[in-house]
Amino acid sequence: MADFLLRDIDERVAERIKEIARQKGWPLNDVILLLLKQALGLVEPEPPPEPGDIARLTGAWSDDETRAFAEAMAALNSLPDDAPSYMLDRKKK
Repeated sequence: MADFLLRDIDERVAERIKEIARQKGWPLNDVILLLLKQALGLVEPEPPPEPGDIARLTGAWSDDETRAFAEAMAALNSLPDDAPSYMLDRKKK
């Protein structure tokens, strides 16, 4: 396999590559190789994300994770509003 050294990368391009790497959890090199292959027509580009929950659009949570978070928040919201006794003791000190 050949190695290439690329210089003078536009800052916007570099930031976008880093962003993709963070989203996918991939090394920069793997992202750059994929983007080159896509640009050269050697692989199909990834389909755009489906509209919906903003967390899904950024790749943060799956549907199951979103549902679990919503259930956890509902459980927390159903707790009584009064503070537990150990919190009251700290406030007095």
